[in-house]
Amino acid sequence: MSGDPDRELLQQVSTPPSGQRVWQTDMLTDLFQDPLDGGYTDAARARRERGPLPPATRWTRRGFTVIACVLIGVLLTVAYQQVIARAPARATTRTELIKDIQRRTAETDKLDQNAENLQDEVNRLREQALDDTAIGRLRELEAATGVRKVTGDGVVVTLTDGPNAGTERLARVLDYDLQQVTNALWAAGAEAISVNGRRLTSVTPIRTAGSAILIGNAHIIGPYEVAAIGPSNMADRFNDSAAAENFRNLRDDKRFEVGFEVDEKDDLELPAAVMPRLQFARVPQPSPSGSPAPSTSPSGGGK
Repeated sequence: MSGDPDRELLQQVSTPPSGQRVWQTDMLTDLFQDPLDGGYTDAARARRERGPLPPATRWTRRGFTVIACVLIGVLLTVAYQQVIARAPARATTRTELIKDIQRRTAETDKLDQNAENLQDEVNRLREQALDDTAIGRLRELEAATGVRKVTGDGVVVTLTDGPNAGTERLARVLDYDLQQVTNALWAAGAEAISVNGRRLTSVTPIRTAGSAILIGNAHIIGPYEVAAIGPSNMADRFNDSAAAENFRNLRDDKRFEVGFEVDEKDDLELPAAVMPRLQFARVPQPSPSGSPAPSTSPSGGGK
C-alpha cells in the first residue's frame, strides 16, 4: 500500500479467485477530489489558446440577444392585450348564459305548475263521472303507481357528500347509492318514495349524466333526501339492511365520512309523479258477451 495517507483512502483491496491482490480506486472519493469533468478543462484550455473573441463578434452576439428579448417582450405584450381585450366579452357572454338559464328554469317551473293544475282538473272531472267504488279503487291504484299525491308517516334518509368528495370517489354520493337506499326501503315495506321531492314510479330511473344525478329527467343536487311512507316498523327493517350497514361504515370511516341519517317523520307528503307519456293505445272493442274487452296502454313514463 502507498505510504501517502491521503492516497490510502483512494484504494481498496479485492481478492480475485486467482488469489492476487488488486488495488481499485474509490470512485466516490475521486469524484470529491476532482469534481470537474475533463471536458471543462479542455474547453478552458482551448479558450486560452484562442484568446478573447473579437469585439465585432461580441457585439453581434449581444445584438442577437437584445433582438430576441425584444421579440419575446412584444409577443408577451400582444398576448396580454388580447386576453384583456377578450375578458369583457367573456364576462358578458357568461352573464347572458346565466340569465338564459334562470329564465328557462322559471319557464320550466311555471309549466310544471300548469301541468299539475291541469292534472288536478282532469282528476276532478274523471271522478265526477265515476261512482264511489270506482273512485276508491282508482285512488288506490294511482297512489300505488305514484301518479297521486300521498300523505302518511314514514322515514327520511339523508345522504351528503363527505369532506373529501373532491379527491375520494367513495366520499361522493352516487346514483348507485340512491338506488341502494330506495331498494332497501322498498324491501322494508315502503309504499311510496320520493328523492328530493321527485316521486318514484316503477319506470323512474335513477342515473347519472356526467357528474349530475338524475331522477327521471330532473337534475338533483345534495343533500339527498329519500322520503318514504310505509308501515311503523319500516325504519327498523331498513336499519337492519345491508345497505344501511354499508352507509354507516362509510360515515364512520375517516377517509370518506359520507353523511348518513335516518329519521322517522310524521305526516310526510309526497308529490305525484309526472304523468307517463302515452305511446300506444287500443280502443276497446265490445266482446260477443256484451262486456267490454280489456284494453292495454303501455307507457314510457319517466324515460
